[in-house]
Amino acid sequence: MDSVSKTIQIKAANGSIPGFIAQPNAEGVFPGIVVVQEWWGLADHIKEVCMRLARQGFAAAAPDLYHGKVGRSAEENMALRAQVSDKGVLQELDGAVAYLKAQPFVKKERIGVIGFCFGGRYSLLFGCHSKELAATVVYYGPPINTQITEKTPLNPIELIPNLSSPLLGIFGEADASIPLDAVGKLREALQKAGKSFEVQTYPGAQHAFNNDTNAERHHPEASKDAWKRTIDFLNRHLKS
Repeated sequence: MDSVSKTIQIKAANGSIPGFIAQPNAEGVFPGIVVVQEWWGLADHIKEVCMRLARQGFAAAAPDLYHGKVGRSAEENMALRAQVSDKGVLQELDGAVAYLKAQPFVKKERIGVIGFCFGGRYSLLFGCHSKELAATVVYYGPPINTQITEKTPLNPIELIPNLSSPLLGIFGEADASIPLDAVGKLREALQKAGKSFEVQTYPGAQHAFNNDTNAERHHPEASKDAWKRTIDFLNRHLKS
């Protein structure tokens, strides 16, 4: 299935922000997915993820959480990330859901979220925040805060009882920033809260292993399997 895409404006409680949407180039009404960026920002890789989802039959919208800026180095990324807050991001993700629900080509009761890295933490937080979601996908988002700050006061693992949709978690076993112990604690919290979930880990896969623009970290085999699991999961929960 071909896709079409364009830049958009998303209205949120904290103001209007830019974004990107890709949708199937076909007549019909499709499930919607909010795509949450890595710490680089709304970079070309995230736009490509939106287009890949569109080619699978989803309308995928990515809000620009850095409001037009894209990091080019770890230092720039850290500075940009430091400017956002949990409250602001959740408001902007709420805005992205509202945007999707307002589109005539989106199934309003079939909306999910997927996030990567920095965005994986926020897809997990958003899954615990929003009651509008039918699926939550977390790619190597830290389930436990390493520190609590004024701008990032929310600790995802503590909010698991609020999760209102099935969850798919994808993690690399060689991810130095998210130890397997933390992934195990996420599993335990999900089980204790009686949630519907799948958590998959990949031997030898580092943090951000799905990003094929980063040759140092990209793990082709893990990425291929993780993407298949993701599409299968989204098909089950958003297309049924």
